[in-house]
Amino acid sequence: MERYKRMSEAVDAPLDWVDISRDENKNALLGLGITQEMAFRRIYVVDAAGVPRIGVDGITALWKEIPGLAIVGRLIELPIIRQVSAFLYDHILSRAVYEWNRMRLRREQQKNTQNPQNTSTPPIILSPKRPTKRS
Repeated sequence: MERYKRMSEAVDAPLDWVDISRDENKNALLGLGITQEMAFRRIYVVDAAGVPRIGVDGITALWKEIPGLAIVGRLIELPIIRQVSAFLYDHILSRAVYEWNRMRLRREQQKNTQNPQNTSTPPIILSPKRPTKRS
């Protein structure tokens, strides 16, 4: 996610990034019925209409907002490719990412326990949401 964040910031894409692994953000999506544990297990993107997109739908929604990846997002939406991508994500990638996140968070906690002054920010692990219009 950190890579996508850098890419979107480089082109000033209208995305609002929330790091769900940080304690102050762990309840950021509760209003949508998404817990921190759920966000660790699957990718969630909240679109401009406030609709949560989950898994492959979330990834394609994200990619379509980043120039250079938009074509990939549209390709993934093609019928056969979407079904295969969803299967691979649901049964392989999401599990691998969840385990990677658990290991990363354990390492981060160990570092903070050993060095309380450590203030490094963990990488983004939650997909972005589009900002709502403000008056």
